[in-house]
Amino acid sequence: MTAKLFQKEHLILLPTIMRFEEFILEIHFNFMNDISISGKQTKLGKALTQYVTENLHSSLTKYFKSYVSANVLFSKINNNFNCEVSIHVEKTTYVQSHSSSNDAYGAFNIANEKIKKRVRRYHKKLNDHRIRSKKSLKNNAYQYIIKNPESARSNEDIDNPLIIAETEFLIKTLSVSEAVMLMELNDQNLIFFRNQKNKRLNLLHKRKDGNIGWIDSKSIKD
Repeated sequence: MTAKLFQKEHLILLPTIMRFEEFILEIHFNFMNDISISGKQTKLGKALTQYVTENLHSSLTKYFKSYVSANVLFSKINNNFNCEVSIHVEKTTYVQSHSSSNDAYGAFNIANEKIKKRVRRYHKKLNDHRIRSKKSLKNNAYQYIIKNPESARSNEDIDNPLIIAETEFLIKTLSVSEAVMLMELNDQNLIFFRNQKNKRLNLLHKRKDGNIGWIDSKSIKD
């Protein structure tokens, strides 16, 4: 009698335990649902999506208590998979990387390692920058893409070029070392900023020889 009662109670508890485990898993994945994974002209399997979500989340929470969102985009060109990762850390602070490989897992692993390497290198400086950036001055600027003059008609007014794209972005007030850090974290070839020391507009750009060029604007009297 006791054995039958135990079996009955055990059968009642088992679904309850299973529902609790499902509840915990649901919380776990909802906590990571700020990671968006998509494919461009390629289908992504459930196993790959789960692998990317768990590994990227693990990489980020190792260095950040929280982050706004993360986007992972896969695309396929010929026989190679491309992977682009963009992490929105805070407000206008991003960490980005991209890579390619002959399979999607390999492409993501390379991009993820780049993210970890860059964040690990600049972790302390990045945290200092996040604190200071809350008080820093920012200015709006506009970036334009102008239609290729070679493809334009010869009678078109050269003083009024055709603008095919316009993007607004913020000019941050940064030290040169912070600008170098953000340029590398964002995987960019150049960065436009206001120099914290002299308040002038500066430009950093990656040279073909691997070094970084630095342009410091100065007022010139006519």
